[in-house]
Formats: sequence, C-alpha cells, structure tokens
Amino acid sequence: MADARSTALLDMTLLPPLGEVLDLAAAQLAAWMPQQRWYAHKGAGAPQVEVAGWAPLRIAPDHVSVLLVAAVHLGDEDRPAAGGAADGSVGSGSDGAPVAPGTAPGAHPGPAGSRAPDALYQVPLVLRRPEGAPAPEEGAEIGVLAVAGGPLRVDDATRDADGRAALVATLVSGDGAAGPGLSLASHRTHPGSPLPLGRAMRSRVLAGEQSNTSLIIETEGASPLIVKLFRVLQDGENPDAALQGALTAQGSAHVPAVVGAATVRTGAMRTHALVAQEFLPQVEDAWRVTLRLARAGEDFTAPARALGTTLAEVHRDLAAAFGTVAADEGAVRTVIAQMHGRLAQVAAEVEQVAAHREPLAALLDAAAGQAWPAMQRIHGDLHLGQVLASPERGWVLLDFEGEPLRPLAERALPDSPLRDVAGMLRSLDYVAGAVALEHGVDAGAWAADARAAFLEGWAAEAGTPAPAVLAAFEADKAVYEALYESHQRPDWLPIPLGALERISARGAGAGSAG
Repeated sequence: MADARSTALLDMTLLPPLGEVLDLAAAQLAAWMPQQRWYAHKGAGAPQVEVAGWAPLRIAPDHVSVLLVAAVHLGDEDRPAAGGAADGSVGSGSDGAPVAPGTAPGAHPGPAGSRAPDALYQVPLVLRRPEGAPAPEEGAEIGVLAVAGGPLRVDDATRDADGRAALVATLVSGDGAAGPGLSLASHRTHPGSPLPLGRAMRSRVLAGEQSNTSLIIETEGASPLIVKLFRVLQDGENPDAALQGALTAQGSAHVPAVVGAATVRTGAMRTHALVAQEFLPQVEDAWRVTLRLARAGEDFTAPARALGTTLAEVHRDLAAAFGTVAADEGAVRTVIAQMHGRLAQVAAEVEQVAAHREPLAALLDAAAGQAWPAMQRIHGDLHLGQVLASPERGWVLLDFEGEPLRPLAERALPDSPLRDVAGMLRSLDYVAGAVALEHGVDAGAWAADARAAFLEGWAAEAGTPAPAVLAAFEADKAVYEALYESHQRPDWLPIPLGALERISARGAGAGSAG
C-alpha cells in the first residue's frame, strides 16, 4: 500500500497540459469567486470565467503554484454599488459615483469572437492531489477536478502556505515568471539589498481585507512585511504601489516603507500585481482609537491637529513627487458639474436629501467662484480606517489605491487635496454618529472639536482653504453617503443627513469644520 507521501506526489507527465487543467478550473472559479469578499461584482449575476493568462510560479514534487488572471464576463444585470469603508463611512472615487471596474483598453480580449471581459481578476492557485495532501486552510479549497492521471484539488494560493511562499519568492529572488498570455516581473525599492525573508518564513492572510488580499510575512530576526495582492486588474500603475513607493523614496515616515513590488502583463494590459511593505504589528487604526475616546469623552484635539499636519505633509511630498496643476476654470467647472449631477441623482432617490437640494446647489455655485488649491495626486479614499496610530512614528497613512471601483486611469488623475480633507472630516463625524447609534452617547461636541483641530493642523501647513470650497467637498461626500446609507444601512442615514442639514444652514459663506 502506498504511503501518504507517495499518494500526494504530483507527476506532471501523467496529467493533461497545465493550460487544459486550468481551463477546466474556470467553471469552479465562476462559482467560487462571487463568494469572496474581494469580488467586486456581487449582485451582477453568475459570471462566466475564462483564463486570460497564466504562469507557473513553482512546480514542486507534490504541488504546483500558478499565477492566473481570470477574465470575467457578466450578464446584463445592474452593477453593484460601491462598498462601505472600513470605518463605517462610505468610500467614493474622484467623482464619487459607484462604478464597477471595467476592462482597460487593450486588455486581453478572450477567445476569438467573444466580447471583451467586464473585469480581470488575479487568482493565484495551488494544485495538489487530494489524498495525502495537507488539509486545506479555511476557505482555501475551490474544488476538485477530475482529470486524466487522477483528481486534482484546486486551492486559493493566498490561503495555502506553499502558495504564499511561491508568491513571496518572486520578490525574494527577484525572478519573474512567464506563461501563456501572462508575464510577471519583480522590482525592489533597493535592488542591491536582499529582502528580510528566508526559509524560516511564517505567513498568514490578514483578516478583514475587502477589495484585495494581504499576506503577513514574518521571519525570525527581521521586521514583518505585508504583501498586498491586487485582485481587480486594470491597465496602468496601481496608485497604492506608485504613491507609497514615491513617498518611501522621499523618506516619508507617514507611510509604511515599500520594499518591493511586482508587475503583471496579460495581453496589452500591464499593472501592479502586488506590493510589499513594512508591517506595523499590534498597532490600532484611528477609527478604533477615536471610537474609544469619543465614547469616553476624552480630548482628541492634539492628536487630531497632528493628523491634519500629517496629511498636509503627505500632500506636500506627493506634490513634490508628481507635480501639481492649477485648478483653472475648466477643472473647477468639471468638478462642480460632477457634484451637481450627483446631488440631482441622490435627491431624486432620497427624499431627505431633496429637502436640502436648493441651498446645497447654491453652495456649489458659490464654491465655483472661490480660489481653489492646486490639483495633485492625493490619497483618494481617506478615512480613519486608513490611518494607523504608531507610538513611535505618530500617524501612518495606508491604502493609497483610491476607490477600487473607479477606473484606474481616473484614479491616477490630479485631484483636489480638499477631497482628502473632507473625507477625514466626514470620518470624524461618523465617529460621533456611531457612538450615538451604538452606545447612546452624545459625542457631537467631541467631533466638532476634533474636526476643528484637524483642519487647523492641515491649514497650518497647507494654507486655509476657502470655506465654501471645503464645504462643497464635504457636502458632496455626505450626499454620496446618504445614497449608500439609504440602500445599505438605513439606521445610519441620520449621520450624513445631519451633516447636510448643518452645511445647508450655514450657507455658502461659512466653514465646514464646526
């Protein structure tokens, strides 16, 4: 009788060509992908999945690790709305509209005669013999394929220790990978220095990740790393890698240092596949910190002021790295038109917003005639859940990808830094709303003080913005939040409605930080 080791061995010469095996796995991927948190097309019907490209990462005696890009075709059903932010507030892109990720021009078209895919997803896999193989980690198994030469279990490589090791090995070795329709290249921030990884590596999946999958990598004697695998792929540089890489090069202590990244190409599409950064363990995010302080009524003005200063310094460094463009009449008109369009759309769906439409529209028109700061690269989806409170380094900003449901090309455009400022003001307001809803504690004064201090810290470095302009950005974000809450969390709708009432009552000439 064969022992467990021999039954687990994987003789590739007994199997069909690997490309055929992966094509067979496409049907199982179509059933498995919509159940994953990172799948961005929930509610869009059952997808059809094709293999756009693949490349082997490692062929071991008992398993094969493969990097695969899946082309997803959707039906005619409505696309889903954008998801909520990690801190209870709602994320939005440069114009806030919930847009499903489309395929960038030049993306892999799929089989001849088929329409272009609606999206491309990165899905690394591990193939094993079911018998004699280690038990899969929770959520890892995608399915079992019946193929010539014996069955194969298909697992999510990010939930398999060998699969994670194969992904990280591309950064450690600096080697790339190539296969039918796909190629991978790795890039180090400091090419001559080795990464702090080795054979004694321990790895796990970071819990709670939504639009991507992050791996925590720990090696004895070295600082831990976090490796983020981007799930939805669109042509162009991913801002999370590009912006944090640029800030690392500038020597900023306000982001986790980037140590390496990898790019992937399939068809004419080229983008970031993953990025590796230092990981700050046992550090709370600012959302949890502020919830605790607001509930207890503890003063947050000094940390809030420091957070504003931190954001201004990050904006300064991004401007130095990527440049700025003047917010001329045409740029302002475009942004204001987007805000008017969203206000009209949401007012038609949410009657409580319709009650504020006239004063909010007047505010937007007033903002168009004020001085705007220069446009530049920004965070794009900033809230308290994207900030860490490090005892050694102060506030550290994360996740510069922007709103994942926006097309990548739009996320790479210069935008107003006031969008980040307004996002944080709204997030601080959500702290008070959450404390009131969940604990019955009135933290309105706490939030007002924190918002004023945050804005004071930002303005001390970046200059005081025109009140009507900042109010317009905050109102625009609150309008978007009202649409989301009305659909997803009606109990939370009073939070953005309260903001709209305050902003409407102040009129176009008042500030937004009170």
